[in-house]
Amino acid sequence: MNNRTSARNQLLRSGLVFLICLSTLLSLEGTSSGQSSQDYPQPNDKGRSFYRIDVEDSIEAGLIEQQLKVKPALIRSRSFYYYGNEEINQLLRRHGYEPVRVNREDVLTRLVMVIRKKDTEEDLVKAGATVVLREREYWVVRATLTQLQLLERLGFLVEELGRREPRHRQVRIAISRLEQVAEVGGLRVDIYDTTKSEKGYVILGGAFDDSIDELKAAGFEVEILADPPGVIR
Repeated sequence: MNNRTSARNQLLRSGLVFLICLSTLLSLEGTSSGQSSQDYPQPNDKGRSFYRIDVEDSIEAGLIEQQLKVKPALIRSRSFYYYGNEEINQLLRRHGYEPVRVNREDVLTRLVMVIRKKDTEEDLVKAGATVVLREREYWVVRATLTQLQLLERLGFLVEELGRREPRHRQVRIAISRLEQVAEVGGLRVDIYDTTKSEKGYVILGGAFDDSIDELKAAGFEVEILADPPGVIR
């Protein structure tokens, strides 16, 4: 973390403590104001622009939302995306941030169903989509709006999921060290249980196919178990 970022983070954290103390003091004194000075206006639904700022971690993102009242539309890694206007951007600049306007259709993703025809999974990946589930008659795919438009232009049959709720697979994952539980969880595995085994430990959990792919690529031994009763694929 560079000096500027560290100082900015510390300033935000200090400011949050100050606001909490001030709020408590006003509450004790019975003071009531008609409008908080921190209630900065958000853009309306028409003509909204999409922006990104860089943050260090989820704590800093939370401070931005609590102190500056800038609500995130999406937080991905160190990127804080939000709908904004020049007033909000100026507010953020005063606190050391550098808003960058981005195309939300290149950022926001959706889960859809792509019917299996003559196309291959490789064709989907080339278009930038992520295959979340491989079902017999369709794929469940995560893609940005721009990528979905490309898939349709390429001839893929894209449909809404509707009431088809994607169901993750039941998995058994072998690990050698207990510390690897956190690594497995970081790959979006819903961990149910961890037990000792002859060679280390065994994790029981649920995961989608993209997570299973990442687990195997990281060198984990993954066994896909039978679906629980009532799951229809």
